[in-house]
Amino acid sequence: MSLTLPAQTLRAVATDLRRLNYTPTSWQGLLSTHSEAIRLQLEPLLVEMVREGAHPRLMALLLDRLADAQEALQMERNAWSFVWSGPDPLHARTADTFATVDQLIRRARSSLLIATYNIGLSSGFRELLETIALRLEAGQLQRVELFFHPVQIAHQLGSDPLAAIKQWFHAEVWPWPAKPRAYVDQRLVSGSAERCYQHAKVVVTDAATDHASALVSSANFSETAQRHNFEAGWLVREPWRANQVNDHFIKLVAEGLFVPI
Repeated sequence: MSLTLPAQTLRAVATDLRRLNYTPTSWQGLLSTHSEAIRLQLEPLLVEMVREGAHPRLMALLLDRLADAQEALQMERNAWSFVWSGPDPLHARTADTFATVDQLIRRARSSLLIATYNIGLSSGFRELLETIALRLEAGQLQRVELFFHPVQIAHQLGSDPLAAIKQWFHAEVWPWPAKPRAYVDQRLVSGSAERCYQHAKVVVTDAATDHASALVSSANFSETAQRHNFEAGWLVREPWRANQVNDHFIKLVAEGLFVPI
C-alpha cells in the first residue's frame, strides 16, 4: 500500500508515536485527532508493523523517512513548470513563454545566459534587449552571455564572416554601450561546408548560485516564437539542473566550438 499523505501529517503522527512507551493494542486513540482518510491509510501500516514486532519509536522513524521522501518529491514537482507559446486565449498568461522570459530577465540578480537560433529585432524584443543592456551597465548584472545564429545575414557573410557578424551585431542587434559576451558557432566562421546552426533555445539566470533557473524551450528569442508560434518548453528552478545547462555552454566555449565575436 502506498501512502499519499502530506509530509506534515506523517511527522505529526511520528511525534505522537515517540511519546508512547508501550505498543498499543489499538490505534484508535492515537489516530482519533486525525481524519478518517488519514486513519484509513495509517492504521493498516501500524497494525502490520506491530505484527512484525516494531516498537513505536521505529514506527516514528519510518514515518519521518516517508515524510522526507514526500517533501523531496514535492520539491521536484514544484521545480518544473510547463511553458507554452500560442495565440490567445489558448494558454494562461502564467505559462506564456514571453512573460516567463521577461520575468527571468528582470529577476536575474547576477548573470544571464541566452541561447537562440534567431534574435528577434521587433520593437518588443529590442526593449527586452535594452533592459538587459541597461542592467548590465548599471552593474545589476555582472555577466551576460549570448549564443546565436545570425540568420538575418547568414547568406551575406562574405570573405570575413566574423567581421561581418560583429559589425551587424553591434549596429543592428546590440547598439548599447554595455555589451554581452556574444558567441557564434565556430563552423560558421571557418567556412565549413556543412549546414550548421546554433539552434538551441535556452535562458539560464544566476548560474552558480542557489537561486539559478533555466528555461529550455523550442522558442527562439523572438516575438514571433514567444508570442505567436506554438512552442513548448520547461522552466526548472532546481539550481543544480540549471547549472548543468549553463556549464554545458561554458564547456563548448572552452573547447572552441563557439567563438566570441
